[in-house]
Amino acid sequence: MAMIITTPAALAQITPTSSANAKASGALFIMGGAVRPDNAEIWQRLVAVAGGKGSKFAVIAAAAGNPESSAQRIIDALRAHGADGVLIPVAPRLANTDYRKAALDPAVARMVTDLAGVFFTGGDQSRITDALLTRDGKPTAVLEAVWSVHRRGGVIAGTSAGAAVMSTTMFFEPPEVLKLLQSGIVKGRDIAPGLGFIGSGVFVDQHVLARGRFARMVPAMHAAGYTFGLGVDENTALLVDAAGTAEVLGASGVVVVDTSNARFAEPDDGVEASGVRLSYLERGDRVDLHTHKVTPSAFKLAGRVLDHKLPDFKPEFNEPRFYADVLGKNQLIEVLCNLVDNKVEEVIGLAFGAPESKSAAAGFEYTFRKGRSTLAHLRIDNTTAHYTVLNVEMDVRRVVMAVPLYRATP
Repeated sequence: MAMIITTPAALAQITPTSSANAKASGALFIMGGAVRPDNAEIWQRLVAVAGGKGSKFAVIAAAAGNPESSAQRIIDALRAHGADGVLIPVAPRLANTDYRKAALDPAVARMVTDLAGVFFTGGDQSRITDALLTRDGKPTAVLEAVWSVHRRGGVIAGTSAGAAVMSTTMFFEPPEVLKLLQSGIVKGRDIAPGLGFIGSGVFVDQHVLARGRFARMVPAMHAAGYTFGLGVDENTALLVDAAGTAEVLGASGVVVVDTSNARFAEPDDGVEASGVRLSYLERGDRVDLHTHKVTPSAFKLAGRVLDHKLPDFKPEFNEPRFYADVLGKNQLIEVLCNLVDNKVEEVIGLAFGAPESKSAAAGFEYTFRKGRSTLAHLRIDNTTAHYTVLNVEMDVRRVVMAVPLYRATP
């Protein structure tokens, strides 16, 4: 399959389209992937934002390996909650279809124009831009139709790969997280232009907590010139209204990455950094995408404030912690929530590869610490602790791991 962007030179030639720069009045529904069909909170809210029962979505399964199957799963979920969807025949893997010709066809574009919303499925986001942008980076007729839906107030939704394209710059075809950290960001391979629905000031990533992808967001944001990023986790959505207020929905959370005050040891790749600020938001929490102000949910505001600077700070824990695999599934939640509810001021985690790897000695040390603006909101409900964590500071540096890392006792 021919892709639009293969080299840094080609990447540099592509600029945001006129459509991407146009003012939009619709909502965005950014799903972090693996959204369960029975997650009624997310699906019902999506249908409501699109106009309620009877609303209809254009389903674009360009990212999918099996577009028919992927689109049908989305259509089934929409129907289960009172809406409907129609597959738009613009997908590289769609059988018996010339997807490039279809993307330029006014008749196919009209299939999108009058609907309440557009839904991008998951898969490989490079296929979405391959399908909807011309070879010189201009919008196709179908992409113009998507933008017309958004400008008149329609909702643009996407899950996994469909969330990645919300940024003006997105992850394109990167390696897994640790390998990307070891090699540094390669423009045109790891990052490339997205579709830009969320605007030029916000970077978006997905599967962030389940796959440790917060770590790759920092160098990617640095390479692309972002200082503010949102990482949406699995079975979770971020609803962005026309005013730029984003609300967290679903089962997990969203990581806010702020590098505005960060310092980078290596200006070109951004892998080593200090002073990166991380926040963790859960259901009902909101963040203003213009001011970056976080407003915890009413549920959290009725709980406790954890502020380590106050003399009456009484955390749950008083013990050091160490994390051997900071990139592990949901490990960042444990790191952030434990730190703000602990007397210790910092914790350390490591990221490193398998002992048999050629790069086994190349690792990374992550230091998470409380800063002047670090605090949290905690609400305990039926023995379950719910946290909103604000402004934990993070440093990352390269380290050399021992090879072998361990040996059996005699």
